[in-house]
Amino acid sequence: MCIVPIHLLFGNDSSQKNRWIMGKRFLFLLLICFGSQSYAQITTKGAVDLSGVFSSDAAIPFWMHANSNYRFGSFSNVAPMVEGSLRWPTGQNAAFTIGASAYYRDDVPDEFQARELYVDFSNQWLHIVLGSQAPSLPYDGLTTSRKNFLWSGNARPLPGLLLEAKEPLKITNGFAIDWGIGHYQLGDDRYVADALIHYKRIALIFRVAERHKIKGQLQHMAQWGGTSPQFGALPSDFEAFIDVFFASRGADETIPGEAVNALGNHLGTFLFDYTYTAERSIWNFYHEHPFEDGSGFRWANFPDGVWGLAYQPLQLPWLDTIVYEYVDTSDQSGNDSGAGFDGYFGNSIYRSGWTHEGQIIGFPFIGFDRSVVLNEDTSPIVNNRVRVHHLGVSGALGPIRWKFKTSYNINLGTYRQPFVPTQKNLYNYAEGAWDSGSFGIFRVGVGADLRNSGDEVIGVLGGYRYSF
Repeated sequence: MCIVPIHLLFGNDSSQKNRWIMGKRFLFLLLICFGSQSYAQITTKGAVDLSGVFSSDAAIPFWMHANSNYRFGSFSNVAPMVEGSLRWPTGQNAAFTIGASAYYRDDVPDEFQARELYVDFSNQWLHIVLGSQAPSLPYDGLTTSRKNFLWSGNARPLPGLLLEAKEPLKITNGFAIDWGIGHYQLGDDRYVADALIHYKRIALIFRVAERHKIKGQLQHMAQWGGTSPQFGALPSDFEAFIDVFFASRGADETIPGEAVNALGNHLGTFLFDYTYTAERSIWNFYHEHPFEDGSGFRWANFPDGVWGLAYQPLQLPWLDTIVYEYVDTSDQSGNDSGAGFDGYFGNSIYRSGWTHEGQIIGFPFIGFDRSVVLNEDTSPIVNNRVRVHHLGVSGALGPIRWKFKTSYNINLGTYRQPFVPTQKNLYNYAEGAWDSGSFGIFRVGVGADLRNSGDEVIGVLGGYRYSF
């Protein structure tokens, strides 16, 4: 096994030049550690994807932009994208992949950006990603948050380093362990500049019988480091990393909250996932429970979280998946000043909150107001107490793949600034995609948002994708 010292990869300097140097250094180290004579030819892939929206309002329908990796802004009408990748096998079940994609969107602060830029290495037991790579979409993107309340794919992929299990590590025939650890950087214009993100997960997977699988996972993320206009440079040395890793209390008594709670802005989820494989179908029940402090970790905020049920028939060619989710974030351990006010995705030190480039990183129904001028008293998280009933369905009719999503949500605002009256919305989206073979994929979508606090929004999406 080759050990790559982490201090060789990341430092405190987050400039674009140093990130590029770090990326080249890491690629060189990977080649030394895992490089060998190629067992197969290098393969390349590319695609051009053109999409546009016509809307009855300045905004476009919710499900045309939410969880799109910022492909569309909430007011965007055009979004062309190009992407390409190169795969180099280096041995049996081992390969490097270099990938990149870029897109243009109108009516966003930075209209032309890289979506992905990464080096990926995988073998039988390890998966490493350096750079920014879009997350996978379970159930064809039918869920509210990709079965990850904290990281739904709503924002542009973050640059960083991820090490994880390629497949769950099999301990016995009925027991396996999944794991992952990562380090990411927030280089956007935010209240605490150059903040870092620590990520890790550990999951225990039990196969009780041939048809029953149970998974329990703990996921932990934390914003830490950076430079605050209020407190100056925040701890980012190795000692601070250890405190962040173990969610220990900070040593700096001059920063309110850092010595009282764990150092940094900590977020996490418990995931309980049960899958039953019948003869003609697969059923999946899951609950994802969020926490941001000790009260949530102790489940004082129950029943907050995602409650989901997915059904996949195995013998219906026209129907692939049905997903129902109920999501509630309204409890937040109550409004008691002692242990309540969990205030999902907000923080009194990292005041830009759990966002990247003004986009919520996680569950997209939580509201962010770009117009809020940030100071030591304000927060852009204006709506984090929500209730959502969500249904997603997908299938295929010959060469045409289709899907439908509808979400009824109630926005309560926050405990400190509740919405009066309560906002109620119905977000609908239907899409069909025809694969013409060598001529590419043609896509048409229709969205309709109905709201009690504003006019309805009707939109039509047209898209074309050609792969080569």
